[in-house]
Amino acid sequence: MEVIEKIKKEGITDEQRTKIYTLSTHISKETREEICPALYNTLLNTEKGALKNELGRVIFHLYKNDSLTTVIGLEKLIDASLIVAPEEMFKILEESEADAKELAKKIRQVL
Repeated sequence: MEVIEKIKKEGITDEQRTKIYTLSTHISKETREEICPALYNTLLNTEKGALKNELGRVIFHLYKNDSLTTVIGLEKLIDASLIVAPEEMFKILEESEADAKELAKKIRQVL
């Protein structure tokens, strides 16, 4: 089963989420500054609408406090993107710097 179809059908487990969070810590600040705003904009413009849950509130809080490009911001943006816009998330990562491309590859392996 294609990774994206699997995510849409089954979601992700807490174990997978933890592994993805760990992988996200290896992304450079420069790359985070490039991909985090793109992921945030994707989440704002998704067809599924806004995340009206705790994760959405956390992302809004990070945005409001100018902390979206931190490691935690990246983790939460990836988590939310996997829920509402996995195709777009992979596209953003794969079109970015080498460490983001590697992250996309490793996320696919985890899932």
